[in-house]
This record gives sequence, structure tokens and C-alpha cells, in this order.
Amino acid sequence: MFKLFEREVIAVDELSLNQTGIDVRELSVEFDGKRVLNEINIRIPKHKITALIGQSGCGKTTLLSSFNRMNELNRRHKTTGEVWIDERNIYNKRENLAALRSRVGMVFQRPNPFPMSIYENVCFGLKIKGETSRRVLDDAVENALDQAALWEEVRDRLFDSALTLSGGQQQRLMIARALALSPEILLLDEPTSALDPLTTLHIEELISQLKKTCTIVIVTHNMQQAARVSDYAAFLHQGDLIEFADSDVLFTLPAKQQTEDYITGRYG
Repeated sequence: MFKLFEREVIAVDELSLNQTGIDVRELSVEFDGKRVLNEINIRIPKHKITALIGQSGCGKTTLLSSFNRMNELNRRHKTTGEVWIDERNIYNKRENLAALRSRVGMVFQRPNPFPMSIYENVCFGLKIKGETSRRVLDDAVENALDQAALWEEVRDRLFDSALTLSGGQQQRLMIARALALSPEILLLDEPTSALDPLTTLHIEELISQLKKTCTIVIVTHNMQQAARVSDYAAFLHQGDLIEFADSDVLFTLPAKQQTEDYITGRYG
């Protein structure tokens, strides 16, 4: 199993409202009539890193995408249940999706910079929201790039094409683009799967720093990575939430045999 590290532990079944970043209640998702998530109930702690783990096709990315309603880009989806963020059910029909996705940012598995400058990539969301002040945009770009540990590398070429950056730099740029909107929650879908070990380490260090300002949920297939970076971990199997616990506990003394079988490589 994995090494047990000392850290402050909050029992996930005893979280108060002000400790909860995302409260998922009886959430089910279908695509083309096929059930992908089965009545998920989970309370994700605020300002912590929660890893979603499980074999391919278990529903990790679908659950992650439920937190900012990205699944709705597929017209043949059906979602039931509730997801509460800041005492609001985001599946309320009156929810403003643009505002929601500003508050709940998402970084995908492969970086997808726009074919424009580094500067324009970072402030793109702010301009969409109507920000026009050059001073505000300049400050937001610098702060976001600094948070993403990219400022020192690109400060002298902000108006170069973002496509000239390396893969690791592009991924940090995508994180900066999300951070420019000051999100409360940051969703990361396999953010290091295509990166080399050294760049992966840089991204992991960055993620650990970012939990000071936002709640982070990360999907990863890498058990060592999940154990290294996360405070809490949720194991999914075939659309069901099997176990959710402090990462130290889940990776060393899992309560369920299915969880132990997965993290020790007996299946998946």
C-alpha cells in the first residue's frame, strides 16, 4: 500500500456546512439511456484536494463534469439529483451557467490553448465577462500566471503565441486561464497524464499550493499521484461510489475489499 503521512484529518461524514465545498445528493447521470453514475452522495471538503480514482469508464470524469454542468454539452444526457455549492443547487433551472463556470473552473486532460497570445489566453474569460480596463486585465494576467508558476518563464513574451509553449507550460497556462476568474473550485481532469515526470512534479506542487485559495477535485489514474497530492480520495466502480475517505486511510487501510483490490492492482 502507500505511505501514511501526518496531516489534519476531518471526518468526511462530520463535515459542517462551512467545511463543505461541494455537496452531492443522489446524483445520477445517463448518456443515450445508459446509466453512468448511480445515485452518488458525497460531501467534498472545502480548501482540500479530493482525488477521484477508479478504472476507465467508472464515471470519474462524468462526476467531475457534473460539478460545473459540462455534461450538458452532450444533448443526449440526463441528470437527476442535486449538487450544492455555497447553499445553491447548481441544477436549479434558473442557474446562470456562465457564472457557474467562472466560479467552478475546469482544466482538461490535454491543454487546449486558443490560437492567440499568452496574454489573451489568460484574460479571455475576463473579457467575455465584459472587463475592459487594461490595468485590471494586466494585474489579473500577472497574478494568474504567478499563481500557476509560469510568470517568470513568460513575462518577457506575453504577446507570443500560446502555441509556442511546451506541453507542461501549456497545461500551466490552462490553469492560469481558469485562475484568472478567481474560481472557488478548480476541477482537474488527468492534468498530468501527457507530461514528463519532472513537469508532473511541478504541476503537483502547484496543485498543493492552490488549495489555499480554492477547493480542488482531481481525476487521476495514477495511484501514487493520488496518494501524494490528495487530502481525500473517492473510489468509483461501474458508476457507484464505493468508498470516500481521508487519503491516508483509503490508501493504507481501506474499509472495502473492492477498494483494496483496486489500489493493490488486483483489477482495473
